[in-house]
Amino acid sequence: MILGFKKNKDSHWFSNAILNDTFDWAKSFKTTFEIFLKYVSLHDSYFVIIKYNATNEIIISIELDAYWNSKYTLKTREIKDWPYLIIKIQNVFNISLNSLTHETIIDDASTENISKNEIDRLIGPLTDSMLFPQDFYNRIIDCKEIVKTRFEDILGGNIEFLHEPDIYVLLIEKNGCYIDPNIDRLNPIRR
Repeated sequence: MILGFKKNKDSHWFSNAILNDTFDWAKSFKTTFEIFLKYVSLHDSYFVIIKYNATNEIIISIELDAYWNSKYTLKTREIKDWPYLIIKIQNVFNISLNSLTHETIIDDASTENISKNEIDRLIGPLTDSMLFPQDFYNRIIDCKEIVKTRFEDILGGNIEFLHEPDIYVLLIEKNGCYIDPNIDRLNPIRR
C-alpha cells in the first residue's frame, strides 16, 4: 500500500528507491522516535510518501524542513532545497489515518510507550473477537515493547502508527547524496 501526499517532482531515483526499497540502509542510523524527536523537529515538514509492505514494514518519506533543522541537515536556514528524511519501521501493527489532506504539513510528532499491562488487558477479550485476523493478535502477544507514534498536521488531521520501538533513519539530498543521519552532533531541542 502506498499513500502519496506531496507530488514528487524530483528525479526518477527517488520514486524507484521508495517503490523498490533500494535505499542504502547500511548508511542509516538506528534509534527510536522517543530519542529522535528530542533532537529533530518535524514541524513544517511535508509527508511525501508512506509505503506499507507485505512484511508489516513501513517506509516514511518526509521532506524535512531545513529551517528548523539546519544543524541536522547541514543547510543554512534560508535554503529551500530541503532533504528527504527516510524512516523505516520494521514491525507495524496498525495504521490510523484521521482527516489527512493530500499535502500534509506536519505540525507536531510525538510517541508514547504502550505498557505491557495495557496490551495484556486488551488481548484477552480481543482474541475471541473477529475484529482483526488471528495473526494480528499473535504478533502483538510476541512483542516485547510497543509504541504509538502520532504525526499531527497543521489542519487538525493525524496519522498514528502502532509499532515496535526501533526505527532506521536516512537523510538524503534531492540529488540522491546521503547526509550523515546521526544525531550525536546535535543538542536537544528546547521546547
